Amino acid sequence: MEKYYNVMETLVEEKLDEIWDNLDCCKCEKCRNDIIACTLNQMNPKYVVTREGELFARLCILSADYEFEIVKAIATSVRIVTEHPKHYI
Repeated sequence: MEKYYNVMETLVEEKLDEIWDNLDCCKCEKCRNDIIACTLNQMNPKYVVTREGELFARLCILSADYEFEIVKAIATSVRIVTEHPKHYI
C-alpha cells in the first residue's frame, strides 16, 4: 500500500455486507452505493498509508461502540435513500 486511503470505506462496506440481507430496502447497485456514500458522510474518515496503519485503525475502530455507530449510520442512510431513491424502477 503506497497511497493513502480511508479505512472507513472498507469498514462500512464490510458491515453493510454483514447486514444487507436483513435490511428492508431496494437492493439495486445504485441504492447500495447511495447508502454507502451517505453513511461515509456521517462518519469521521480514518486515512492510512501503510498496512500497519490499516491494522491499527481497524483495532481502534472495531470496538463495540464504534461498530454500533457504523450500524446506526447505515440505518439512517437506508431510511434516507429509501425515502429519496435516485433510481428509476
